[in-house]
Amino acid sequence: MRYNVLMTETAISDFKKIARDILDISKNIDTAVKFVTEMKAECNRLADFPQSGALPNDRNLVCQGYRFLVHKEYLIFYTYEDGDDTVYVKAAFNAKLDYKRVMRTIK
Repeated sequence: MRYNVLMTETAISDFKKIARDILDISKNIDTAVKFVTEMKAECNRLADFPQSGALPNDRNLVCQGYRFLVHKEYLIFYTYEDGDDTVYVKAAFNAKLDYKRVMRTIK
């Protein structure tokens, strides 16, 4: 089964923020675009391998069906359900942040 990969509004906003942050640091638009493109490619691989992400170390997040991918120093959180043909990319942010606290704000 191949899954559809959908980005939530929160995830879209997060990817834009990551691109802006990388642009601010690197001063190079190509670097920012390349980085976010790589992150989106990681998400698109979930179409074939939705279970490839790790389970978080938080029981509440696991119970809500969250998994996450690691891309360099960033985490990408997503959900999917067996029987549903869609993976929902919910959030992306720097791994230095307390992901438990950040994810509490995600709907």
